[in-house]
Amino acid sequence: MQKKFVRKLVRLKHKCIKEKSALIFFDPAHQVHNSNNGNAWQFKGRKQTKEVKSNTGRRRVNIIGGVNVITMKVTALVTEDNCDKKTIVAYMKKMRRHYPKKNKIYMVLDNARYNRSKEVKEMANSNNIQLVYLPAYCPNLNLIERLWKYFKKEVIKNKYYEQFEEFISVIIEFFKNIHQRKDELATLLNFKFGIIKTI
Repeated sequence: MQKKFVRKLVRLKHKCIKEKSALIFFDPAHQVHNSNNGNAWQFKGRKQTKEVKSNTGRRRVNIIGGVNVITMKVTALVTEDNCDKKTIVAYMKKMRRHYPKKNKIYMVLDNARYNRSKEVKEMANSNNIQLVYLPAYCPNLNLIERLWKYFKKEVIKNKYYEQFEEFISVIIEFFKNIHQRKDELATLLNFKFGIIKTI
């Protein structure tokens, strides 16, 4: 099933290039204002301790994002609001402003309840957006997951932001200037998909 869907994505990418359409891989990410530790190393045989500062973890930022894998253009909506059908509709309005109305947008997304809501589907239909749903339990086929991993490595992992305002400001700045990382994204967001083995 996964291999079949990958073939569909490859055909869709070629179609989008030919039609000059946008192919957006979409998914929200949720970042808690707290420490998020990555890997560390130490000399063998030496006892070492490292103090890691942390926050309460009571506030978080939701990043509603999509990446056009044809142009590597990233559209992100950073908000403290809960991720629901209203937020997705607001994101789609923002995304639509970035592309001429005549151009079709293909939007690859998962099967979360809000993604399948009546309001989201109506918004898509009225704005020339075709929703392409991933197979169930296949985050490995959503290329934006790689962007989230890259974002966490660059902005979140092993970094401490004492104030929430600083935390959200750094996130906004990252996405505001992400066009400067276009070459890195092109290497990262290729169509070499890993296939998850199922039992």
